[in-house]
Amino acid sequence: MYFSRKGLFLYYIFKDMKKQKNHFQDYKDFLKPPKEGDLVKGRVISKEKEGIFLDLLSYKTGVVDKDDLKFGEKNISKIEAGEEFEVKIVGQENDHGLIPVSLKAATEDIVWQNLQKTQEKNEALTLRVVSANKGGLMFNVSGISGFMPVSQLSKDNYPKLESPTPDKIFQELKNFVGREMQAKIITVDRFKKKLILKEASA
Repeated sequence: MYFSRKGLFLYYIFKDMKKQKNHFQDYKDFLKPPKEGDLVKGRVISKEKEGIFLDLLSYKTGVVDKDDLKFGEKNISKIEAGEEFEVKIVGQENDHGLIPVSLKAATEDIVWQNLQKTQEKNEALTLRVVSANKGGLMFNVSGISGFMPVSQLSKDNYPKLESPTPDKIFQELKNFVGREMQAKIITVDRFKKKLILKEASA
């Protein structure tokens, strides 16, 4: 493609202006402080008996309570200074200039976001049945409780009873506990903590 000198000059002027605009936007984002409910990255400064202290985007110091770390594989003994991870701001700055943040809440938010994407893509998940009740089956989906109603089971797995009653259905459903099933997401609502599933072949 051929450009005249004037065209090349205008092209580089426009490119430089666009670059400056992007830098300005980055600077504005830096000046805008994170607020309660935001997910932010934090770097471990130190850890104490009460919890861990984080540098939040070089803006403020966040503190994660030790009880917040008692889930999954994240516990205070395994966290090192300099380690980075995402946390959620869960309160206002206290009298000591510290911002309360939660690693657990951030992890849960990320899981819900991923579940939303899975539903949008109509992808199937391989899940293990953890329990049953008279209405259906329960699953643990990355720490989130998921429910599959009896009506959403496939024809092969739907209870075949001549005179079905809630108790008889419950007895049939208990046979699924511990088994793996292919499931798809019908409803995902992070605010109501609601995750409804159906069997993938249903």
